Amino acid sequence: MGFVKGTSGNPKGRPKMSDDEKEQREEFKALLRNATVPALQAIVEISQSKCSKDRFNACKYIVDKAFGNNTVFLSDEVENIEPVIVRVMPYHKEDEENKDEDWGEEDPDEDWEE
Repeated sequence: MGFVKGTSGNPKGRPKMSDDEKEQREEFKALLRNATVPALQAIVEISQSKCSKDRFNACKYIVDKAFGNNTVFLSDEVENIEPVIVRVMPYHKEDEENKDEDWGEEDPDEDWEE
């Protein structure tokens, strides 16, 4: 059974709320509004605590709410920043024997493609 073009899939719309449901919804919203400031204060405390394992998540939450999700902070000197190249190399047991050897002075731009 497919949709008929030009016909609503829900012709009656959302069911109307009863007076009791409306009252409960408004009470719920009021409770949320009253808890907003203490909740934000708790999140700020977590973000400033050096011992909290949730510090990163609290900081991320604050930044996301303040500036929006997926915000990129750019400095004025963004054109002058060199890209950071991270090379992931597999570990081999024979590397243990050569662990004190120099990593080599390879040209970092050698494999870089723009």
